[in-house]
Amino acid sequence: MIAPEQWYEYQKQYHKYGIDMKPQVDREAQRVERRRKAEAKAGTLTMPSSGRKPVLLMVLAVAIALILGVVLASTAAKLTYDINKAKAQNDAIAGEIGDLDVKIMSSTKISYIEGAAKSELGMKTAKPKNIVYISAGDVPEKGFADIIKEKAYN
Repeated sequence: MIAPEQWYEYQKQYHKYGIDMKPQVDREAQRVERRRKAEAKAGTLTMPSSGRKPVLLMVLAVAIALILGVVLASTAAKLTYDINKAKAQNDAIAGEIGDLDVKIMSSTKISYIEGAAKSELGMKTAKPKNIVYISAGDVPEKGFADIIKEKAYN
């Protein structure tokens, strides 16, 4: 190994005769390196044109994904609104059905039918001598409706 002082002298000898032992440096690489250092100091870094295309495609893909997310979210919100509106209508209809069921149950009671017959149709309660009780053996062959028709129209 050579001592540092001897190396220094050795280098001086080569420079004295004009022989440069350093390898040739690519001037283009030096220029690019200086530009990068200057941009780094200024705070702006540029990307080579070959690296811009994938980044641009990535940014475009992210933008499309975000737009699709917004569209899907708005569609989901509209569907939720429509479903809630339909549920409210169903609840209102179910309430009306319940009211009608109560009216039907109250309308089919004998007392209601008798009251309506007396008030609206002017019917009267039958006298005990006009009441006929029918047993299972008293069923006519023709049917009750036919017998009533015969008596009514004859």
